[in-house]
Amino acid sequence: MPQEPSYVAQLGSVLRRRDAAVLREFLVRSAERFGDSRQVADVQAKSPEEMEELLHRMIVARPDLKDLHRASGEWLFRHGIDAYGEEGQRRN
Repeated sequence: MPQEPSYVAQLGSVLRRRDAAVLREFLVRSAERFGDSRQVADVQAKSPEEMEELLHRMIVARPDLKDLHRASGEWLFRHGIDAYGEEGQRRN
């Protein structure tokens, strides 16, 4: 029986799709499988805008998605977010 790809590999594939709704589904499924109800609720409570920001932050944080860094960095910049600064830091 073939082994299931690692979480990291699966997440990379999801992020490569650049679809915040797909990321939400993946994170909810992962939280249901490996986490707890609080983690599921936390993901489900995020607004579409928060999920979009999370998607781009996660892309920029992964060296294996270097080909997507520029587009995600530009998205974050256009939305007043410092992609390389402190977590949650926004430009004024």
